[in-house]
Amino acid sequence: MTFRTQLRYRFGDIDDAGIAYYPKLLHYFHCAFEDWWSDGLGRPYPKLLKEDKLGLPAVKLEAEFFVPVRYGDEPFVHLGVLRLGDSSVEFGFWMTRGDEPRPLCRARVLTAAVDMDTLQKRSLPDVWRQRFQAFALLEADFPRGR
Repeated sequence: MTFRTQLRYRFGDIDDAGIAYYPKLLHYFHCAFEDWWSDGLGRPYPKLLKEDKLGLPAVKLEAEFFVPVRYGDEPFVHLGVLRLGDSSVEFGFWMTRGDEPRPLCRARVLTAAVDMDTLQKRSLPDVWRQRFQAFALLEADFPRGR
């Protein structure tokens, strides 16, 4: 199973070439990540950060862009868990248009679990490790654009 949410590209998200400004694509992947916490896992991300003192900052990312996202597009953003380590999680994100399975873009984001008070590495709590398993994404199922 993967998580999916829909977002709308607005005027301020578009560059002078008339396509999505690439940092905004990464921003929208993070918006989907935050929505996943609330809508997919039942724990709003702000509570995770402030109350549980657990953060998952990106430590490595890789992005590929295949088809331009344009002003007014309303792509679906998908999220799956590619790999779970003791204190790391690798997420796979991609965008699609409507029911078309071909991705517009995709990214791998490796995160490290940290204590929000010290920003030091910590083990991922078992409760989240178990809940993340429901969103496991096999490498073979991570959409390729080329």
